[in-house]
Amino acid sequence: MSDDLKLRTIHCPSCSGVIEFPVGRNRTTCSYCGNEVLVDEAGWLGKLDDFELKMKNAECALENKEWEHALRLFEECLAINEADPRCYRGVIESRTKGLNAGFGEKTESLYHCYINRAGTAADPSFVARYKEFLRRVADNDTSTAASNAKENIEYFRRVIESKKERITDHENNIQHLKDKPEIDIAERKYGSAKAGLVFSTVMLILSPVLTAGLIILAMYLVVRCFSGDVHLIGIASSLAGAVIFTVVTRFVWKSYRGQIQHVKRTRVVKLQEDHTNEEKEKNKSRQIDYFSSDIELTAKDITDLEQGIAEQNEYLAIDRDLRLAYFEKLRFDAAGIDNDITVDPSILKFCEMERSKQAAGYKSLTRLKK
Repeated sequence: MSDDLKLRTIHCPSCSGVIEFPVGRNRTTCSYCGNEVLVDEAGWLGKLDDFELKMKNAECALENKEWEHALRLFEECLAINEADPRCYRGVIESRTKGLNAGFGEKTESLYHCYINRAGTAADPSFVARYKEFLRRVADNDTSTAASNAKENIEYFRRVIESKKERITDHENNIQHLKDKPEIDIAERKYGSAKAGLVFSTVMLILSPVLTAGLIILAMYLVVRCFSGDVHLIGIASSLAGAVIFTVVTRFVWKSYRGQIQHVKRTRVVKLQEDHTNEEKEKNKSRQIDYFSSDIELTAKDITDLEQGIAEQNEYLAIDRDLRLAYFEKLRFDAAGIDNDITVDPSILKFCEMERSKQAAGYKSLTRLKK
């Protein structure tokens, strides 16, 4: 509080007793002699001159149900003099439109300040009306909590269905990965190349042997020809065969060299593909592990959500009067109002634990959403 808002004292002109003036006032009664004392001194109130004017305007706006205008003026008054209980009462009345609405507004702390400032001078009518207002607020809290519980149940059921579909999708993905064959094109080509190389090697061995055999046969036939036992056509055929196989051997040798190069190339491709397949196999294993792990977590989420549905249904099964008593006590305690409300232990099980749910969208049973 600033210096010009502190209590000021003067001596009573009648009995010379020390008089303390309340904040924001220039008129009071001497506690010693009962004489009414009025100070009409310029600057005595300082900012409080403006305070009283704002207060009158605020109360006028409140009376005319100009709620937003009244709230702004009362808050300005509160900024000037936070010790005046009228400010707190005015803010409460303005925010709640005369204690008839604004159930979501937190006014208990303001009421607590009002009682502390007003003390025994608190307006009994306002106190009674505010208590009744809190009962209506508690009734609204009870309905809101029940509505939240029903929304939670519906939401949890939708999430459970979504998570079951997720599990099914993961299981299908795992089966697809297990059934998916690895690429083995290079393996087959490498095998074909090796088989071709074996054939070329056999032909490379056989061609010279056959050529040599035909040449020996031709020489044998030439010898026999001089003795007159062999026809010249046989000799010519043997020589022609030898020539043919000589040419064939040349091509077989060329094919053999080409086949060796082909085998080398396909082997390199096979090694590269083997490495690729190995990486694919590792990636497949990682994917299967991920899907399996997520299935376990999702199944646990479903269990938690089913437990949440059971808890919400159990809460709704409790008698409404018992739930209402809890919210009334919650509001009265926050406002500092003495009460003898007894809370049933079954309500505390749900309203005091405030367990955090894994599923997004969970609405609290006890805390109102702004």
